[in-house]
Amino acid sequence: MTDIHPVRLLVKSLILYGIANLVFAYFPPPLGRLTLYNWLWHGRERVPYEREVDYYSIAHTIPVFEDMDAMYESHVLSQPKLADEFRVFLVGDSSAWGFQLLPHQTLAGQINSLQVKTCDGRRIVAYNAAFPLPYLMKDLMLMDKLREFEPDLFLWRITLDAFRNRTIFTDYFLDPHSTRVMELVEEYGITNLDTKKLKVSTVWDRTIIGQRIRLKRMLMLQVHGMGWQATGLDFYFKGYPPLEADQSEDATFFEVPRGELDLDSQLFDVLGAGYQLAGEIPLLVINEPIYISTGMNKEIRYNSFYPRWAYDEYLTYLDQWMDGRDYKYVNAWNVIPPSEFTDTPFHLTPRGEEMLARMLSPEIEKIACAQGGQ
Repeated sequence: MTDIHPVRLLVKSLILYGIANLVFAYFPPPLGRLTLYNWLWHGRERVPYEREVDYYSIAHTIPVFEDMDAMYESHVLSQPKLADEFRVFLVGDSSAWGFQLLPHQTLAGQINSLQVKTCDGRRIVAYNAAFPLPYLMKDLMLMDKLREFEPDLFLWRITLDAFRNRTIFTDYFLDPHSTRVMELVEEYGITNLDTKKLKVSTVWDRTIIGQRIRLKRMLMLQVHGMGWQATGLDFYFKGYPPLEADQSEDATFFEVPRGELDLDSQLFDVLGAGYQLAGEIPLLVINEPIYISTGMNKEIRYNSFYPRWAYDEYLTYLDQWMDGRDYKYVNAWNVIPPSEFTDTPFHLTPRGEEMLARMLSPEIEKIACAQGGQ
């Protein structure tokens, strides 16, 4: 019988653990591609997200933006593309993702319910690939990843708030993908994105220890598949008070006074990069509907987010910017009545999403027919 030397055993274990961490850092395995979804569990109809940690276990979901493989391998769009399928990938913020809505009530679901076909008979199938929070650089990163899944058309829902250059999103959206972010910045000549606080990962960051939060979330996403399979719930619905019709007298836009918005410094170059990145894949940009107040101070503010002067400047700038580059887009900012908004000036009711889907479907069909021939 061989004697076990605890100290020796501990030292050997630590050495092996250190080696495993270094191998993981320098040769990271594609763990995000290992999934039970679309096999043991049904694929998700939108990417996993939950804004309040307390509700993970109720909504059967957890965000994994740190690993886009894990995020999209859990989604139905990762299944092989069918021969009779024209794939439409929807990106954007929480309004595109569908807060306060079930998956079939979102814009993607509403487009699918219309059962539109291309001129050559293929089914137009919309996939909700959006991730909440308004930030154009986040959407560009998603489009970059989504090219792996054979899209035929991108739909990109935008709004003025998504153009703001906010370093608060750097650690959440950019840091986990810092290398690819800098590649995109260089490749598409993005100059207005603030990358000064971008954190480039170290060897330690890439070890098992450094990646422990990402690995835990990836594991929890698989575990939550059981609840998703049983209930079909991926969002915790708490209800919401009706939007206030009366608005504030404050005419600033997130502390920016009138006349100092400086849209030239906002992320329009990221929007331009989206058109370049899409390449031969058509891109239809939608300036999304907003709530337009009918109450007190309506002449000062459209809603709690947008004073009229700021949003009007944006509308003029956006139209001129698109015109100057011969880009086509849909300006749907005022097409939905105030009654069809839920908890924010951007989130629509099922009826509101249906109205938007019916408005967009002819344009989608026209693009699809042009792509597939008459």
